[in-house]
Amino acid sequence: MPDTKITGKVRTMRCTIASATVIEEGDLVTLSNGLIVKATSSSTKIARAMEPSASGDTKITVSRGRLEIKIDCEDAFAVSHKGGEYDIAVDANGKQTLNQSSTSTKVLMVDPSQDAGTVGATTDIKCIINKPIDDRA
Repeated sequence: MPDTKITGKVRTMRCTIASATVIEEGDLVTLSNGLIVKATSSSTKIARAMEPSASGDTKITVSRGRLEIKIDCEDAFAVSHKGGEYDIAVDANGKQTLNQSSTSTKVLMVDPSQDAGTVGATTDIKCIINKPIDDRA
């Protein structure tokens, strides 16, 4: 199952991927030296992989701009998280989640709406890619 699910409208772009990089559909990705790689907790701009890539692939389709997604979170969801800007975390297995304990890069913003998530849950939290890789700001 992908680390993220799309909940909003999507615009996409084709990008060059770093060699020998394996990315699953739904992974959050970033740019490193102009090439797409899997995002880490220190990534400052991100996008969502719209398709998988295998080692040896040279191109991948990723989201463009701010995108609504659903993602699991590190800590139980609370109403106070709505509108908050947070980082991503990556566990030992490579699973990416919302990290409500870290606000260094603020690449994800929890949706402020009443549909953001279920209080106490750690799955399917509605977020917005807050700092997309193609942000011109």
